[in-house]
Amino acid sequence: MLHCFGYNKRVQQQRAEGQVACMKRGDELMGNTLTSYSDDNGTREALAKAGSKRTLHEIYGLFYGCVAAPDPADPDELVPVIFNDAEARVSEEAAKDARDNLRSLWNFIAQWKPDKDPFYFPEQEYPDNYQGVLRHLTDDAAMLQYFIAGLNLGGTEADDFSEDAVDAMHELTEVSARLEKNITVCAALDPTADEDSDSAATMLDDIEETLADGIARVTLGLKNAKR
Repeated sequence: MLHCFGYNKRVQQQRAEGQVACMKRGDELMGNTLTSYSDDNGTREALAKAGSKRTLHEIYGLFYGCVAAPDPADPDELVPVIFNDAEARVSEEAAKDARDNLRSLWNFIAQWKPDKDPFYFPEQEYPDNYQGVLRHLTDDAAMLQYFIAGLNLGGTEADDFSEDAVDAMHELTEVSARLEKNITVCAALDPTADEDSDSAATMLDDIEETLADGIARVTLGLKNAKR
């Protein structure tokens, strides 16, 4: 389960709705299939066995960006991005398991309706200290970075964006700068010290709410640019 640092009610409700959807989209949480996705940890394990060093936040961001783009890349085309640092020799079974889990996640994100559905972050537990906050911030920054990479891989051009999507991209740029600033501050603190839960919650609430809203608006704002 995701550790939320006392998130506000709106974010908690979104996460709860996401958990319900997660339960519904899986076969009683029996693993990931082409038609249902329910197990982030299963995907992490499959990627690790296949030698990928990409985090699930990076892959979620990449898939969100590719799906939103005018000319979405097929997940098989993303193998060089996901496995660019993998070991040369991986068992056929491990490679297939990773591909199957990635295809399951891709299909789930491709079905996301940003005007109706909650935004899904990967399930991740974080320690209750500044090291946990730092990891959380780093994950969010990576997700945004790979979302932009996905847009680029999908052939997104400046004139593809609607006016609102342009505004959303500006807000995401501000979120990126805020993330980097907070990462720098947090990295300078004692990583084992207990965090100020109220201020950490407020910071992460604001960042993730804007991040989720921005990705949703960009996705909607690119719908008419599909090629």
